[in-house]
Formats: sequence, structure tokens, C-alpha cells
Amino acid sequence: MYLLSRAATFVTAGGIALISKTSVGDVVARWDGGWYLSIVREGYPSYVPSGVGVAAQSSLAFFPGYPLLVRMLSAPLGLSPVLVGCSVSLVAGLAATVALWHLAVRLSNEATADRTVVLFAFLPSAFVMSMVYADSLFLFLAVVCLIALLDERWVVAGATAATAGLVRPTAIALCVACAWGAIVAIRSGGSWRAIAAPALAPWGALLYLGYVWIHTNDAFAFFEVESRGWGNRLDVGAANIRAVLRHFGETRLTFFIAVLAIVVGGLGVGLWLLVRWHAPGVVVVYVSIVMGLSVLGSNPISIPRFLLAAFPLVIPLAGRLSPRATAAIAAASGVLMGTLFFVTGLSSTLPP
Repeated sequence: MYLLSRAATFVTAGGIALISKTSVGDVVARWDGGWYLSIVREGYPSYVPSGVGVAAQSSLAFFPGYPLLVRMLSAPLGLSPVLVGCSVSLVAGLAATVALWHLAVRLSNEATADRTVVLFAFLPSAFVMSMVYADSLFLFLAVVCLIALLDERWVVAGATAATAGLVRPTAIALCVACAWGAIVAIRSGGSWRAIAAPALAPWGALLYLGYVWIHTNDAFAFFEVESRGWGNRLDVGAANIRAVLRHFGETRLTFFIAVLAIVVGGLGVGLWLLVRWHAPGVVVVYVSIVMGLSVLGSNPISIPRFLLAAFPLVIPLAGRLSPRATAAIAAASGVLMGTLFFVTGLSSTLPP
């Protein structure tokens, strides 16, 4: 099912390339992919751009784990960073799908796990797992971290959370989950070895932020670029609400609003099912933090993509569906995924 969903995304990418008279490689390396590729080829700049908006955007906003891996694999072999970056995303996405199946089995049963990965592979924003993006790598590390926490393999959990912290800032959700798991384990009379998970978890992100501080001589360089360049900040969702109201105020029920409503509504139902299902605390904590960071931030266009990290919500939903209903929902979601990729792929101003 994962490979089928990837084939669908590349057919869509081919259509985008044909219409826009460019290459498939250019399509899968757009938006954030261009920033990651600049890190692969040139490294990080040593200064924070001045100004606001596009003028203030910089590769300093992108964590190094994914581009470093692409550079390590492409340089010795002399391969195109685009080809290697896309391959890393595809393989990491496959590994994340397999790991998610094992997580679903751990929490439910094999039939539910089968339906879970079918739904996951065709989520509307899952097309980014075919692009030069870090999302697939983060998803794989996040699933492994959650499995390790459930199995009380504290060092593995902390190490994978730390590695995820080198890939995406969303790893803060894993850090909180590690802390929650350790507190519960210690309070229930478990070994103090559980403290290893939260002790290790934040070091990936801290290492990168420390590097940026030294490299630019500015302790707040990363946050300045995020805020002034992309307008990303925790504003309790005010910017997201204003964006949605602006669309409705102009009587424009756009495709973006429709997708946002479907994704947020679906994940809201998933969170309700997850809580009613009495999922383990570390899973609920992780999902809650991911959803909070996504919805309460100030980047409404990226919400569907950011919420891809809330993958555990698919498990209780899959557990309530029949195989026929799963196939129908996956097909509809796959059409939406292709449409979202196609619409955003043809736009130079609407990044996914």
C-alpha cells in the first residue's frame, strides 16, 4: 500500500512537471526541498538576514539531520542530491510505515495494524514523503521512539528522540513523551533507569541550537529566522484563525480551507477516539503536543503537513473500520492527496 501510494504521487509529480514544463526532480525538490539542498551544497550561512518576510528567510531555520545524511550519501558516490534526498525520503517513509504497523500491533492487533498503514499511506499530506523533505525521517524516528517507550527501552527511546531533534523541531513532542514515560515508570515503582530517556531526548535540538549560536554569534538566530522570515511563532492560533476568517469573509471557500477542515476535523475525531480507547499516556501526550504545536502556531498553510506527525490517531480509527470502509476512505483520501499535491505543485506561492 505504501509503494502504491508513492506511485500515485510520482504520477502526479509527472503531471505537474508536464504542465509546468519542468522535471519531476524539480517538482519533488520545491519549497523546503530547496532549502535542504542549499544546506547539502553550501552549508549554513554565518549571519541572520535582516528585514521581514522573504528577505529574512534563511536555511538556518532547517535542522541538519536530513541534509547531513543526504550529503553523506551523495558526496562519496557522486550522485545528485535531489535523487539521494528523494530516495532517503522514500526509504524512511517505508521504514516508518513498517514501524507504524508494529506500533499498531503493540497497541491493538494485526488486522487493525493492516488497516492503519493503508490509511496512513494515503493521508492527504503524505505526498511529502515522496519529496526532498525531512518528514519521512522524522516519522520513522518518532514511531521507533514511541515503541521503545512502550517497551521501557529507555536508552533507545532517548537516543531516537535526540536524533529526531536533529531532524525537526517537532521532536519536542517526543521529549515531553519521554519525560512523561519516565515519571510514570518511576512513580509506579519502576527502575530509575527510566530517567535516561528524558536525559538524552533534548540533546539533538540543543546541539543544533548551540551550533547556530556559535556559528552566527547570535543565541536567538534560529528563532529570529523562524519569526521574521516565515512568521512561525506560537500565537495560540491567532494567525490561523485570522487566515480562515479572512477566506470566509471574502466568501472564498478555497481548496485550502476545505483540506484544512477535513484534516483538522478528522484528527479531532481521531484524538477523541484515542482518549476513549485509553491509549498509553506517552502516546496521548505525544499526539497532544504535536496537535498543539500545529494548530496553535501561526502557519495555517502547513497545518495538514505538520499534523502528519500525529500518526497514532489513525490506529483507533482503523480499529473501528471494516476492510471495505478502510478501502473506501483510503481511496477518497488518496484522491485528496493527489489533488493537494497537484494544486500546491502548480502554485509558486502556496507551499505545502
